[in-house]
Amino acid sequence: MRRREIGWIVVLLLVIGAYIYFFGHWGEKKQIQVLASIRQLPRNTRNLSAFPILFTLDSTYRLTSIKVTQLDSTHTNPGTHVLWHLVSKNVSEPVRYFYYGQNLQGMEPDFKGARPEPLVTGEKYVMEISAGQVKGVSQPFTAPAIPK
Repeated sequence: MRRREIGWIVVLLLVIGAYIYFFGHWGEKKQIQVLASIRQLPRNTRNLSAFPILFTLDSTYRLTSIKVTQLDSTHTNPGTHVLWHLVSKNVSEPVRYFYYGQNLQGMEPDFKGARPEPLVTGEKYVMEISAGQVKGVSQPFTAPAIPK
């Protein structure tokens, strides 16, 4: 090959590398997107004080930790009071969505025998979730009261 052809190949490779770097998002740290939503109950189920909360993830993950905490009065410091904390001791089943307080296969409470505390109507909560090195945090959510 001539020098000119080698020079064009080098320029082409640099352009391709720049494109991948700026638009390919290689090397970016992935974050789990968590969406908390409220689900209606069947009419014959009225023994709860708040609607169930469904958490939906952006993809299917083998979770290693789930933690729901109450936000403090300034709504800036999560972790003051943990209501629900599950950890994976081995390998958990892949999940894409689950309800607050649900038993997930392959996960167990951080403290043996601990149960999820009920959500208080009007209080703000946040969920921290991890699947190995990938982590995510939900937007603050509340548990609305069930009309009687």
